[in-house]
Amino acid sequence: MKHFHAKKRFSQNFLKGKRIVKKIVNCADIDNETVVEIGAGKGILTKLISARAKMVYAVELDRELISTLEDLDLSNVKVVNKDFLQLDLRDFGKPVIVGNIPYSITTQILKMLVQQKGAFKRAVLTIQKEYGARLLAKAGSAEYGSITLFTGYHFQVKKEFAIPARFFSPQPKVSSLVIKLTSRAKPFYLKDENAFFEMIKGIFCYRRKYMKNALMNYLHDVPPGLDSALLQKRPGDLTLHDYYALYCKL
Repeated sequence: MKHFHAKKRFSQNFLKGKRIVKKIVNCADIDNETVVEIGAGKGILTKLISARAKMVYAVELDRELISTLEDLDLSNVKVVNKDFLQLDLRDFGKPVIVGNIPYSITTQILKMLVQQKGAFKRAVLTIQKEYGARLLAKAGSAEYGSITLFTGYHFQVKKEFAIPARFFSPQPKVSSLVIKLTSRAKPFYLKDENAFFEMIKGIFCYRRKYMKNALMNYLHDVPPGLDSALLQKRPGDLTLHDYYALYCKL
């Protein structure tokens, strides 16, 4: 593999350092379970996962890396040369998801996991640190946004630990963060989840404005009967339940 060059189109940044990899596997808390690994790469994470898992499906899109993964010759590892986003997780028997995921498709992967959240047990993902801050943000903070609310509605998001950029090759310009996603009971029932989150996303387009002006821009009207205190807040000050109350009014 010394002649292998990372491909920008796959957003390849390979983990290095067994101590870091071991910490990721420990966070996944694998106990003789099936694991689907996103972007197995050169197999550094795959090898440690296989020691604890019943079965590992090492998903890798780059064909150039497939032979390297197959050469690991691990009896409980099956290499899958596919795009993770195209998988039906039901085919793997409710697995644990683990992966150092490409930064460029983090949102796509999150949406895919939301769509299939009943088909896996938990997910331990290494993502861009700044993106992780958005998922973990509190109302009123600069990082808080529609993706915070979307993810928080569907999952319990737990911060595990940060990984400095030097533990990747090639070295990215930013640090990474390991997070764990576990399913949570929905905080309220929505007949149309897409409409609810489209509303939130639309309002956040005007996050610097007061809600009164944000609604005027988004809806071209301010519906009657809204709490005057809410109208004096900004989009980033509202909690998920605040948005639900607003959605019900609308």
